Amino acid sequence: MPHPRDDRGLAPPPARRAAAGGVCLALALVGLQATAGAATDDPTGSTSDGTSGTAVGAAGSIGYPAVLDPGVGADDYFTPPWPDADGEHIQAHGGQVVTSEEDGRTVYYWYGEDRSNGYYGSPGVHAYKSYDTKSWTDEGVVLRSVSDPSELESEYFDALYDTVDDAGQPRADRIAELDYHLDTNEAADRTTIFERPKVLHNEKTGQWVLWWHSDGQTTAGGSMYARSMAGVAVSDSPTGPFRMTGVYRMPNRTNYQDCISAAVPGQARDMTVFQDDDGTAYIVYSSEENRSLYVAELDDTYTNVTHTTGTDMVDAGQYSEDGRYPYLFADGSPEAPVRGEDFQIVKECGMLEAPALFEHGGTYYAVASGATGWDPNPQTYYTADSLLGPWIRGVEPDDEDEDVPYGSIPEGGDGLLSVGDTRRSTFGSQSTNVLDLGGGRFVYMGDRWNSGAADSTYVWLPITIGENGRAELRNPATEDPERWGEGWDASWWDDRGLGDGVWSVVDDGLPDRVGPGEDFADALPQTVPVEVDGETTQVAVSWDATSFDTRGEHTITGTLAADERFAAGRAFTRTIEVWQEGVVELCGADGTTVSASFHQTDWETMPAQSACDGRASTSWSTWASGSTKDEVTFTVEPAVPHVVDQVAFTNIEGTIARFGVEYRDADGTWHPTTAQDVAPGANGTRTAVALDPVWATAVRLTFATPGSYLKIPELTVDAPPTTVEPAVTTRCVGQGRVQLVVSARNATDRTGDVRVRTALGDRTVRGVAPGATGEAVVSTRDGALGAGGVAVALGDGPAVVAGYAARTCA
Repeated sequence: MPHPRDDRGLAPPPARRAAAGGVCLALALVGLQATAGAATDDPTGSTSDGTSGTAVGAAGSIGYPAVLDPGVGADDYFTPPWPDADGEHIQAHGGQVVTSEEDGRTVYYWYGEDRSNGYYGSPGVHAYKSYDTKSWTDEGVVLRSVSDPSELESEYFDALYDTVDDAGQPRADRIAELDYHLDTNEAADRTTIFERPKVLHNEKTGQWVLWWHSDGQTTAGGSMYARSMAGVAVSDSPTGPFRMTGVYRMPNRTNYQDCISAAVPGQARDMTVFQDDDGTAYIVYSSEENRSLYVAELDDTYTNVTHTTGTDMVDAGQYSEDGRYPYLFADGSPEAPVRGEDFQIVKECGMLEAPALFEHGGTYYAVASGATGWDPNPQTYYTADSLLGPWIRGVEPDDEDEDVPYGSIPEGGDGLLSVGDTRRSTFGSQSTNVLDLGGGRFVYMGDRWNSGAADSTYVWLPITIGENGRAELRNPATEDPERWGEGWDASWWDDRGLGDGVWSVVDDGLPDRVGPGEDFADALPQTVPVEVDGETTQVAVSWDATSFDTRGEHTITGTLAADERFAAGRAFTRTIEVWQEGVVELCGADGTTVSASFHQTDWETMPAQSACDGRASTSWSTWASGSTKDEVTFTVEPAVPHVVDQVAFTNIEGTIARFGVEYRDADGTWHPTTAQDVAPGANGTRTAVALDPVWATAVRLTFATPGSYLKIPELTVDAPPTTVEPAVTTRCVGQGRVQLVVSARNATDRTGDVRVRTALGDRTVRGVAPGATGEAVVSTRDGALGAGGVAVALGDGPAVVAGYAARTCA
């Protein structure tokens, strides 16, 4: 599906940290409404820059393509393409959108890798121009590579680099030096790689400065990622041509090999840049074999770091037009950079890459992907009050997920970027930039990589800032497919609590505990105290639940009304414990036997017992490198029979399509419960399923995992207190007829009637004393009876289903 274009331009971002009072908010919302009206009132589809577009009515206006995530192997995974104004798929991978003002208009420039020839042979850095961030005009390749050293003798490169002398003779040494850093031909002796281009505009110098991850071979036939450098180029125009002025290693701590001994000094791989309000600029780069993510301050020209030297400190083949190289090590010498003053490490030993920075309410955010090659993963983010740190994961210091691997942050955990990301893949993308549209509106820009091929496409999704400054990446197409299934636009933020600043609910006023099925609507507060910048006000709130059927911790969401600083729609979550006295958890109980039809066998790890040991750090998994299991079972067999009415689990990896629950009777026959063909919740969330109570000698869960696997660190089977303990047997009587014999022990301290309900008829046993057993017999006229179950209850108490095996009487 081609990317539709319309004239719904987005309001230019205001200056960061501007006052966020009611007037500012009103203006922001008016701006959004005005742009929405423009799309509706102009049926011609004429865009603001005069190019032809597609205008759609207000109910179906489209700004950005809908993002679906069918999985890497799906035929439509790399769709839709995003065409420019000429209908060609945009080549701006790993890139960035830069906002500028020209002739009183807001202009956007999108820079990125040109992969039109595939991963190798890149023409260089491509640029596109837009007035609305949706319809893009091709501005060509603004930083050119070469595919042969002879190209550097051309008039174009001579004008940039003086590669030909006044007598018309090529400067061989200069050409060789430049070719080392510009030649992307895979057949070259030492192929160069252009990745992650990012651009800054320096108001003091008037220049546009382009940084990129410059990598490649250091020896013929060697690793394509041996150089590990950051390149920089300058231009007087946003559309080039850019002239390379340096290719450098970047500052490191002296103990740069602490995370891995193979780390090389000053390594700089995936990177980005950021310009603060005061004009100070920074470069952010993955170093130490992607183990540590650094941020370093740039000098006033934006073309180098703040501490330089006249020599290549590691003889790494760096390039410098002016003879200055970064001083690499924080070694304490007068020329050296100082950690916390000139550079900082966002995360040590974290295996992170693909950084993207933005700022909101005085907090800096660093989004990063795990280093998993072309495969997407659940991305994380870090925050700080200063770009030079200290940084923490998410927004809560020292929370329980602060130091777990990025892929182990649970759904809803602090520091997990995506919300509702069922495949744990950041909706099939890897971060490259966050576009700030002002007023708390941020657009996540990501790549969906096809191993660097030309058809690698783009994932643009909205980020909102939640409670305590929490960053939340959402997918409109999956959250509300009826409204956003064809694409999303700026109106998505209209009911998302827009406003500048960081807010928090001081006291939610919720009950700590409720019972299963209890209606706690009257206990929910109508207003909550909300703090912003040290001031607290009462704000009206609505809640999304008033009761829960299943036991355990449940999430309840409160949504705030509008106030003087924020629009309506700010949402926050809390947990309420649904509790019942006397419940026994069978999976981890003494005497319980746990087994599974399969567990991860490559290293004989992750057995079934790991799901029931009460530790989130261990898991039962069916992942295997050689194959997948389309169906697996998990069996819990307690030491003695129990009533079972709920099962729950959390899956953190792989895909469980459906699951069902069975119970076993006293004769060893398995019967289905009322929990069949159940769709689980998103990975990282607890899936709890209530079932009609059954009297079970064992419980079995069957998971459907077609073409995938599961990884479960927590599984529970609940046995609540019971009023009646049933038993069912069958016997042959008379002329080969089958009888059901139902006995029921009164497990209470009061006399009551036992009610028995069967498919063959109902019976009541009157006045069964505490501890006594009543018996009911149900006869058939048949010589055969299939397996089934009877429901037994004491008085008006809950019924318990007890199963029986099939019986044939001769």
